[in-house]
Formats: sequence, C-alpha cells, structure tokens
Amino acid sequence: MSEKSTPKLGKLPWLLLMIVVMTIYILLVARLIDAFFAGNIMLELICYIIAGIIWIFPAKWVMFKINRTDQSGNT
Repeated sequence: MSEKSTPKLGKLPWLLLMIVVMTIYILLVARLIDAFFAGNIMLELICYIIAGIIWIFPAKWVMFKINRTDQSGNT
C-alpha cells in the first residue's frame, strides 16, 4: 500500500516566515488605508477588497514552492 506521508521540517521555516510577513502586511495595509481614507467608508471597503485579493498571489507562489516535489530521475 502507500506510505504515510510525514511533514518535512524544511517547510516549517517557510510557513513561519509567511505568517510573519502576512501579519506585517495586514498591519501595514490596515494602517495605510485608515490613514488615507478614514472619512470615506466606501473607499476603505474597496481598498480592503483590493488588498485582500493582492496577498493571494505572493502566498500562492510561496505555497507552490513549499509543496513542490522534485521529479529528477523519474522518466
């Protein structure tokens, strides 16, 4: 049957780094949006939606890098 997959310790630093970077990103974006658009709720909402979409692309790249499998030698 198939072997049970164990998590690799090499993934842990990348995941911790992603958590730290995402926390800094959230705090920075929230502070900037609040500073620039404090009086206009609609502009704040639009900016939060845009910022919420933007973070997906770097996170997707990191997750693909973490979960890639090296297929060298398999033909």
